[in-house]
Amino acid sequence: MPDFAAIPTGWTTDRYEPHSFSNVGTAFGRGNVLGIGINSAEGYFSRPAAYQYTFYNTQGRQHAVTGGAGSILSADLYIPQSWSMQSNGTVRSDMWGVMTDGTSVTDYPIIGFTNFGGAARYRLWDGDTASGWVDLATPVAYDAWTAFAIEFTGSSYVYSINGNPVYSDSTINGTSGFQAVIMQAYNFYGDPSLGAATPVDYTAHWSNTAPVPLPPAVWLLASSLVGLAGIARRRAARA
Repeated sequence: MPDFAAIPTGWTTDRYEPHSFSNVGTAFGRGNVLGIGINSAEGYFSRPAAYQYTFYNTQGRQHAVTGGAGSILSADLYIPQSWSMQSNGTVRSDMWGVMTDGTSVTDYPIIGFTNFGGAARYRLWDGDTASGWVDLATPVAYDAWTAFAIEFTGSSYVYSINGNPVYSDSTINGTSGFQAVIMQAYNFYGDPSLGAATPVDYTAHWSNTAPVPLPPAVWLLASSLVGLAGIARRRAARA
């Protein structure tokens, strides 16, 4: 998985350029966070006529990667509480794998989050199912980072959420490995086929780094408070 610290180096527009695709620095306790900004300025009727198709509502960038059996794509999405209701604004953001048989693209395993067209949920793409999209039963964690992963085992794609496997797809169409990763968000502005949407400007925050350590002074304060709490409990027990 490419290090988000290097963004935008190596990342090229996929489908349509989002309003922003940048390393936004520190956000929600993580450093080198990728921010994918969605804005009405790039919505359906704001784009050139040649791009006024639902296909181009998917806005993001891709980066070349390599990896055969046993390789994993992984990144964490921060999901704020406001995304729990579509009435606050329709949002969607996903991580895509681009798979290859060594000659051509074979598949697009996808996992992410949306609140469009129903309850807010995690979901993934399996093109062999009736509708393509598969809604997952895993409860959404709000005001928190959700870790998504796509593992190519050599014979299947295994999808995980927070380290727990949630779905396996064994129809791999001759895939031999990863060719690229796409990070994207979706623009719901103006598309006449999305009448149920509530378009809103938003930023999807993704991370592939560990939590930012607290400064030493903060750790010292926290330790002192824990110590004082322990003393207070012991005194209460003797009283």
